[in-house]
Amino acid sequence: MNITIKLRIYLLILTGGVASPGYAQVAPKQWAITGVLIIDARHTQPAGRQTVVIKNGTIAQIFPDGSQPLADSVPVIQLKGKFLLPGLIDTHVHLATDPSGTDNRVSTLAVLERMLYSGITSVRDMAGDARTLAGLARDARTGDIPAPDIYFSALMAGPSFFKDPRTIATTKGGRAGMMPYMRAVTDTTDLRLAIAEAKGTGATGIKLYANLEADLVSRIVTEAKKQGLLVWGHAWLNPARPSDLIKAGVGSISHAPLLLHETMDSVPMAWKKQPLPDRFWNDSLPNETALFNLMKKHGTILDATLSAYHQWARQDPSMSYDYEITKGLAAAAYRAGVTICAGTDDDQESLVQSEMGLLVRDAGMSPRDAIIAATEHGAEALGIAGSCGTIETGKNADLVVLDKNPLEDIENIRSVFLVIKRGKIFKKG
Repeated sequence: MNITIKLRIYLLILTGGVASPGYAQVAPKQWAITGVLIIDARHTQPAGRQTVVIKNGTIAQIFPDGSQPLADSVPVIQLKGKFLLPGLIDTHVHLATDPSGTDNRVSTLAVLERMLYSGITSVRDMAGDARTLAGLARDARTGDIPAPDIYFSALMAGPSFFKDPRTIATTKGGRAGMMPYMRAVTDTTDLRLAIAEAKGTGATGIKLYANLEADLVSRIVTEAKKQGLLVWGHAWLNPARPSDLIKAGVGSISHAPLLLHETMDSVPMAWKKQPLPDRFWNDSLPNETALFNLMKKHGTILDATLSAYHQWARQDPSMSYDYEITKGLAAAAYRAGVTICAGTDDDQESLVQSEMGLLVRDAGMSPRDAIIAATEHGAEALGIAGSCGTIETGKNADLVVLDKNPLEDIENIRSVFLVIKRGKIFKKG
């Protein structure tokens, strides 16, 4: 087919000229975009008027417009004045808590498609039915469904946790606490076998949830690393404290308010009286400088999950104190230089763009740092920084093109013109 005709077809698809149910996608083998301004962690200042060549799903070249020749056979899409970012990463979703109910396949596929077309190209599922997640991950990777790439965890916790009804829904057809992806562990558990079975589910990492002692945490991390699995966890495992997880080598810890349990056993009743002024929280929250320094020393990432606690406070104003703790500790961690990724954990009530907005408005992040949290730091948390998270040659062509500059207003992260995942173009009609 003549290259001009092919390019016209691509452009028709990009502009909605091809009949479709509202969405379109196309995957040229090699092509280029020009005129974009690149925003990512590798550019302290945005790089304007750049050409990006994509070949076989990866970034093959990046150079200033016109500084190198392009073969006549390479289709070029001119995107002058638009903004190019790495694909976004949500580091805390729950896609398969109840695959027979609210997380049924039809509903979940709709959520995944909405995520992808919004600019999210990778997600980390933090405990669900691995039987379902493995299938979704496979279909997302092969392109059989329009979806972000899915990385998921196998959960380990103390036996008492598995009375939780969520674990029963997640293990339907089996038994909570005795499934390879939803395992009760104690001091007598054969961790070598348990972790091997968890790895066999296709999980990228082990998630530590609750009711675990510090020594057992350390043993799990040691064995998981031997078998090539990452370890993630709630920041407080009751009794294991945040510093216990950090010293053990847990890669990322979730939920900013749980950091409180490094120095406090519980939330004082006086904090639960509503409303309380900002000055109260500034004066009352403990100084966690030592904990933050420990996180920086060990490279521990904070999955702050402001969205979950913000949503909780909106649904139940009596829990507003929990969000005050969340945003106060997240802001303190950011000021201290702790690495923060962007995870929502609100069962897809919102997408990661909302978390980015909260990180800016309530945790004091700059828009650029919120973008890095949802790209480079997210990739680090998932263990995929070698292939995702920044715009560099050799990395996956997981990209999002925006109409408006998100550095001027983080809400412009929603001004999506098109999304590119592994070189395939996705465009709303």
